[in-house]
Parts: sequence; C-alpha cells; structure tokens
Amino acid sequence: MRHIMMLFLGLLILGCNSKASNKDNQNNNQDSIAQPELTTVTKFNYADFKIMKGRLGNIKIGMTITQAEHQFSGLSKKENDAGVFGFDGGGSAYLYYSGDDIVFALIPKHGTDTIFCIIAAHKELKTTNELNPKSSVEELTKKYPELTVVQDLMNGWEIIEDKINKWSFTFMSDKGIEIGEYPEVGKPSKPKRLDVKTDWIEIR
Repeated sequence: MRHIMMLFLGLLILGCNSKASNKDNQNNNQDSIAQPELTTVTKFNYADFKIMKGRLGNIKIGMTITQAEHQFSGLSKKENDAGVFGFDGGGSAYLYYSGDDIVFALIPKHGTDTIFCIIAAHKELKTTNELNPKSSVEELTKKYPELTVVQDLMNGWEIIEDKINKWSFTFMSDKGIEIGEYPEVGKPSKPKRLDVKTDWIEIR
C-alpha cells in the first residue's frame, strides 16, 4: 500500500511540473510574438548640406544622379520637367521633398545622368555666408553691397549672382512688380524693392 501511495505522489508531481513547463513555454512564445520589431526613421539633416561652390554638402556638380542619391536619405523623390526652373530645351529635374516641402532638385545635362545644376530650395539650407534660399533682397545687399539684379529675357524672372561661388539667387518676378528697373534691355539694375524673397538658389 505504501508503494502504491509513493507511486501516485510521484506521478502527481511529474504532471504538475509538466503543466508548469508548458505554461512557461506558452508565455515565452506570447512574449516573443508581442514584441514589436524596432525600426529606425532616418531624417534629412540640413546642417550636413551646406551650400558651397559647386556643391550642396557631399552632392557635387559632375556626379551622376545615382551617386548623388547615395549621399542622403530621408527624402521622397519626384520627377518633373527642367522647365519649372527656367531651363528650356526639355530635360528632367529630380525634386527631393521632406513631406510637402521641396528641399532641393538635381538637374542633369539633357540626355545624360550627369548633374550640371543643383537647385537649393529649402530655407533650412544655408550658404557658407549664412544666406538661404528664402533670403530677402535686403539680406543679400548686406552680404553683397554692390550687387545688381539682371532680368531673364526669356521668362521675366530676376537673378542676383555671386560670381565667385557660382550661385544664382533666383526670383520668379511678375511683370510690374520687379525688383529692379530696366529702361535698357539686358542692362543690370540696382535693386529697388528690398522686401522680396528669393525663390531658390541655383548652384553651378
């Protein structure tokens, strides 16, 4: 009788341990299923993309579009006609956005993948002399006291150039509210309206 009781107790303990083990395994499986996969969201760091002569950060004139796209992340891409930036003759412009805001655009030579122009468009992008693509004419005159503005005869837009750095501050001016006055066709003007803000900076 005593042997039978000992056998019964042994089987009871073994059964309890087995149930506990199964429960632990189920809990472990549930924990592993419940744990979400961690993802890293990459944001575009404007401070790393200084507007310089012939380049925007590590993006350089003469690179291919593919090479340039390896230099940044965190932006979406759209393709448009280069004519939106005043370039005639067809060709593509590749625009890069943060949300709904355009940050910059890359324009390759027509029929190639080689970049010949960079359009800096976002106000958080800074030049080496602390201007930006939304700087006003007044802000530009403080950096370039002798500046003049020229009118593009093709579309009527106006341009202020930094010839040393090969930057063109571009203004999509409307007729009748130009920055300068142009009594002679093709002749530069001193700026008359100082509150107008740049639309973008063209980097060559």
